[in-house]
Amino acid sequence: MKITLGRIDESFHQVAAAVVEEVLIRLGHEVEVIEGAHPDMYPMLAAGEQDLFADAWLPHGHEVYWEQIADVVTEVAPLYDNALFFWAVPGYVPAELVSSLEDLAKLEIAERFTTRVVQGTKAGAGLSMRSNRLVTEYGLDALGWSHEIGDIWAVIDTVNTRMAAGDWFATPMWQPMFLNDVHDLRPLADPLGVFPPPDRASLLAHNESWQRFTDHDKTVLGRIRYTVADVNEMDRGMQLDGLDALTAARAWMTKNATQVEGWFA
Repeated sequence: MKITLGRIDESFHQVAAAVVEEVLIRLGHEVEVIEGAHPDMYPMLAAGEQDLFADAWLPHGHEVYWEQIADVVTEVAPLYDNALFFWAVPGYVPAELVSSLEDLAKLEIAERFTTRVVQGTKAGAGLSMRSNRLVTEYGLDALGWSHEIGDIWAVIDTVNTRMAAGDWFATPMWQPMFLNDVHDLRPLADPLGVFPPPDRASLLAHNESWQRFTDHDKTVLGRIRYTVADVNEMDRGMQLDGLDALTAARAWMTKNATQVEGWFA
């Protein structure tokens, strides 16, 4: 059976979905992968243009999109838990000075930062929507802080460049994401609760497509599980070792063969 698998066009989403792709291949299916930004992929899933989609951050991270599709999809598997958003600062910024988003709103602290421009990712990402709110709700805009829309590459380049320079800066961040393994980035407390509690990252199926799968397929797909640390490992494979998503996923699956074989048992 030919399966259309949708995914978000960012590396941590790509590797998470690539594990599902490899499972489908081992089940004997032909897989077509399509990808794009959040606002594009969810309507396509709702319209049945994707059979499966990985991965949706539920119930909070992608809630604005979940509302558009909840009645036409099946949640197949919670692929991993503890998906989360936060803002972070470099570990070399003293924790006794900056440990909370509230600290950024103190003039004497803000003045010590090299920049008050916070480089974000795409406008349609849940992190970006909440970061825009954060700047206002914490009163950061009054001190000249701004959240700039960009993409994942802008975030990566900013973090790498500013860490190398020893700059004081804040960055929107999420987990899983390979930069958390590469750099010492300290999450800031969020006492106002702008960011949601940790989510599960789930595999979804369009309801009509799901009925085409065999019971064995459904069982295997429903067993897929890995961790944030696993996604970070695969993400590093893409970002640091130059692997494509499927190769990075296959490397992890080979390393964890016993676990993966259990999905098919």
